[in-house]
Amino acid sequence: MADETSTTLSEITWSQAGHVSGIGSHGGPFVHTDWIGNHGHSGEVVTFTLEAHRNMTIGEKTVQDRVVVAHLLMPVHTMRALKNAIEQVELLLRPPASDEKN
Repeated sequence: MADETSTTLSEITWSQAGHVSGIGSHGGPFVHTDWIGNHGHSGEVVTFTLEAHRNMTIGEKTVQDRVVVAHLLMPVHTMRALKNAIEQVELLLRPPASDEKN
């Protein structure tokens, strides 16, 4: 006979004031984008429309189109933080400098 001791599982996720909540972050979406279809601003709020390519079969023919996957709306200070983060990733993507001499 199998051991029927407690098999109840629990998970404790701690949160700290001023940090990202572990519990509140579980449902955050992952958004894939191929293109920024539109951008603009309304006062101090900037907007970006993210699009992705989609392949569909219609009858015997395969066609491709683009679909909107998300609308990003953020205050200017958040846009600047996003821009800074993108620039940091661009630096990480650079190949290391070569030590070879010409």
